[in-house]
Amino acid sequence: MREFSHQSWPKSKAEASRRQKETASQIRLLPLDEEPHLITAVETVYGNGSDVLYACAVTMSFPELEEVERVFAEGPPGFPYVPGFLYFREGAVISQALSNLKETPQLVIVHGHGTAHPRRCGLASHIGVVLDIPTIGCCRRLLTGHHRELPPTKGANQPIMLATRQVGVAYRSKENVKPIYISPGHRCDLPDAVSIVQRCLRGFRQPEPLRLAHLLANKLKQRSEKKIRVKPELAEETA
Repeated sequence: MREFSHQSWPKSKAEASRRQKETASQIRLLPLDEEPHLITAVETVYGNGSDVLYACAVTMSFPELEEVERVFAEGPPGFPYVPGFLYFREGAVISQALSNLKETPQLVIVHGHGTAHPRRCGLASHIGVVLDIPTIGCCRRLLTGHHRELPPTKGANQPIMLATRQVGVAYRSKENVKPIYISPGHRCDLPDAVSIVQRCLRGFRQPEPLRLAHLLANKLKQRSEKKIRVKPELAEETA
């Protein structure tokens, strides 16, 4: 896995746009070389005030989905909030978390989009290109494009269309629950991306590795932001 913790980060939207176009030109969408036996999911949550970002990367065996490793990172967002440029805001903290892994992931599921992006280069695509590993984007909200209404049954799906091109799949992972949005990031095609996410479902809306990463990132936030209040009488006793 390539190191990407020492990247320079853009200082303006114009620079971020240029960098994103360069990355988009390097994206390769093709079937997986082989089925992974280790899958990593990475998720971030913002601290109170959104001035700190907490990240968790969880590696699980596949297809058994038994936890192998979990690592954490935290730090300030690297870029202002601008829709469509999430990588430059969260990439530094995500990179730190992934760099902490002892086991190199064979595929990363990212809570973000891959090709289902206005410039077809979302967070998952950026991470895939920079690390040169297969990535999949799986998100709870649609960023761009459109799809037909899904039936309420589990497994219902519709293509996400951007102009005349399919860029992802809207997939109902649980009956009567809002769909998730799946798109390939890099070194993975759409059929493989959908298949991997389907096989990672364990009765919840999100695939299990991503669900666990989300829970653990929130626990990190709660632990880091918990304020320990000492009663005045205890403070006097320990003075």
